[in-house]
Amino acid sequence: MNNTFFLGSSGPSGFRTDFSKIINKPGYYTYILKGGPGTGKSTLMKKIASECGEKCDLYYCSSDIRSLDAIVMNGSKIIVIDGTSPHTFDPSLPGISQEIVNLGKFWSRDKLLPHKDTIMFCFNENAAYHKRARRYISALSSLTEGLYSLGKTALIKDKLRVRAEKILAGLSLEKKEKTFSETEFRQLSAFTSYGYITRELPEDYSVCLLKDDLFAASDLLLKIISEKAAENGYSVYISRCCAFDNPVYEHLIIPELKTAFMSSGFFCEYENKNGMNINLKRFYDKKILSEKKNYISFNRKAVTEIKKAVSEAIDTALSVHNELEKYYIDSLDTESLNEFSETFLDNIKNEK
Repeated sequence: MNNTFFLGSSGPSGFRTDFSKIINKPGYYTYILKGGPGTGKSTLMKKIASECGEKCDLYYCSSDIRSLDAIVMNGSKIIVIDGTSPHTFDPSLPGISQEIVNLGKFWSRDKLLPHKDTIMFCFNENAAYHKRARRYISALSSLTEGLYSLGKTALIKDKLRVRAEKILAGLSLEKKEKTFSETEFRQLSAFTSYGYITRELPEDYSVCLLKDDLFAASDLLLKIISEKAAENGYSVYISRCCAFDNPVYEHLIIPELKTAFMSSGFFCEYENKNGMNINLKRFYDKKILSEKKNYISFNRKAVTEIKKAVSEAIDTALSVHNELEKYYIDSLDTESLNEFSETFLDNIKNEK
């Protein structure tokens, strides 16, 4: 099973992705697909993933979770990515490490121009609804920040650190001889038209579920585990919570151990099918939580309602985008695009 992530997600300050760090990894070559909606970028990447013959990391679009935004073939060190807004990418070392692939050349401008006003309207409407979603997320963020701040105040850190040491002992993180290890940000959860959802992990992964409604205990626990794993030479993937501008850790993967630590609570609901659950509520001061129970209850309810509004705005933006795609699909020279895609796919296979 391929590893799956989101390329990024909307957050309080706009769309956030760390994929540029993957593009700039030594030895990798990136094909940056350019072109408007409906020009076959996602379809081409899905075909590559299906026919390339190696396990891939697949990065999906948070605005349209059926759409593929990037594929990383770690064996052959080839990356193919959608380089259009909101995740605009351009070559930093053209022809050396990256190159642009222009799928827009298969449009017929003459077929688009009669629909100019409608197309402009759709682009503006799509942008407006994404902007609305970001405003909702910004409002939501002020509430989650309040819960996180309360959690930090109530957190019994010494007790949590003792639990962290027991978890680390169970992982048997033997010190590796290699001095190189990677700590990378990979987005597992994101705001989507279906709500705040999390990508599925491979079935052979062991999962430890961290049940936490205040974010602070899970954040500290994940930071302790990630620091120790990286110190011992293991690669670590960190997924940050999209409700914060600051790096609040939400999930953690240690791929070499096929082990994941996943946060779950009222904000990010995740079902654990293969592993143990740890309720982190016992690592908060009960008296402080009791005194603030009305505050906690209000914030949780408000966040839950705003999350729905975020998803509705993203869903409306997607509907507008789908209408927009129709005009570009109708304007395509499909036969030439298919011929190009087949040649491009053959070139990818020959590079492996």
